[in-house]
Amino acid sequence: MRSEPDPQGKGIDVIATLGSAKHRDRFALQDEARALTYGDLDRAVSDTCDALRASDVRTGHRVVVVGSNCAETVVLFLAIARLGAWSVMASDRLAAVEVEAIVAHCSPRLIVDASADRAARGLQRSSRLRVGALGNVRVEHRTQDCEPEPDTAGVAALLYTSGSTGAPKAVMLSHANLLHVARAQAIARRYAPGDRVYCALPISHAGGLASITLGTLAGGGCLHLAHRFDAAVLERALRDDAITVLPGVPALHLKFADWLRASQRELHAPALRMVTTASSPLQSGVKASAEALYGLPLQNGYGLTETTALVCQTRLGAPLPDTSVGAPFPGVRVRLAAASGAAAPEGEVGEVHVQGPNLFQGYYRNEPATRAAFTADGWFATGDLARADADGRLFIVGRSKDMIKHSSFSVYPIEVESALQAHPAVVSCCVVGRACAADEDVVAFVELRDGASDSPEALRSFAAARLAPYKRPAAIHVLQQLPTLHNGKVDKAALRRMAAELRAS
Repeated sequence: MRSEPDPQGKGIDVIATLGSAKHRDRFALQDEARALTYGDLDRAVSDTCDALRASDVRTGHRVVVVGSNCAETVVLFLAIARLGAWSVMASDRLAAVEVEAIVAHCSPRLIVDASADRAARGLQRSSRLRVGALGNVRVEHRTQDCEPEPDTAGVAALLYTSGSTGAPKAVMLSHANLLHVARAQAIARRYAPGDRVYCALPISHAGGLASITLGTLAGGGCLHLAHRFDAAVLERALRDDAITVLPGVPALHLKFADWLRASQRELHAPALRMVTTASSPLQSGVKASAEALYGLPLQNGYGLTETTALVCQTRLGAPLPDTSVGAPFPGVRVRLAAASGAAAPEGEVGEVHVQGPNLFQGYYRNEPATRAAFTADGWFATGDLARADADGRLFIVGRSKDMIKHSSFSVYPIEVESALQAHPAVVSCCVVGRACAADEDVVAFVELRDGASDSPEALRSFAAARLAPYKRPAAIHVLQQLPTLHNGKVDKAALRRMAAELRAS
């Protein structure tokens, strides 16, 4: 069922609520331009609140923040939350038309440009907003259709889904959702004042915002913000900046390992104590490669925007030899449902259903989609498919919409991807279905390591030795780089279009 509304129904001082104020002289944030202590951060948030009030931002107003991973974006989110307005977090990697669609949907009071180059498109009648001692950002004031929402659910953020399987939806996350995940994550990952947490994942997404940013602040650590993943920058940070925690996605770890190998560098990370991955299914080859690189267990996790980024997570001190996403997060309940709606038998694949305090408040201005997302008995139906072992640990096998039906057999893309990923020349791969008469073909796209020249035929032979005949790709296409969304996930919609075009050509 959906989480309980925040009882205050208004803004929360996130810094004070998380207890981070007691660390006033410790560093809270570092980006490419400056470092802020918790005292600096608190003053910047207070000053930004004053500037937002002067711009007539009130409780329930929406404020679009087009931001990168920088101090200004964090300060703006915390200030908007303190006022009880809603942060509409938009990555500066979005195209102008995507930002315009968000603005048209949520009717904001302000549009703020906190992007790295301060050049967010779409600002027409811009003025300046002072973000404390950090300086000015550009804003555009809106006066039409921007009335405050009567916020009975305590909404803090609107996060738009990536839209890889359909039109983006605005996920409403409450103060209670975000604070629950932040506090629980700080405990689970043992964040402490001595930690320096590297964040190259977008803080405009639930994982970067709740789990990494707010989780770090809840533990009194320092958030080391990187505008985007750059292997050379990461290598220097691990070597010189005492980074203790490296969150990532499978593609980040793969590309970093490949860059180190190609540049013939050895990794020096003297303070690193934990490496994590989430967002995309973890393949066994990726796990082995990352663990060999870092000399640490790769901690895996699973979640969605609608679950404030977390459903399951592996546990520190209990490394797993497989690619499980671990057991449900504290306070979160999970069940696996068969196609009939009954509970899936142990070891069988079922759809992941979730309840708990991490669940979103619904889709903004889309009540039909909100109703459709929940079962009759109040569980959120994720659309993801998984199986559970005897200990309750989940293994994600894919999304129900991604499952391929070939010759009446069900093919889960991750099985084919894992087989191809075992090839030493493959750095990354993605498998999609392609319509073929009344059937579906299995089509694979692969990205090879620098200098590799293996042919599709060689890759097909390699996969054939590891897969049942009905799972073998009908076609394998080698790309210089797999297309990705701005959150780091592979853009499967683009690959499906490419597969169809290649068949037609």
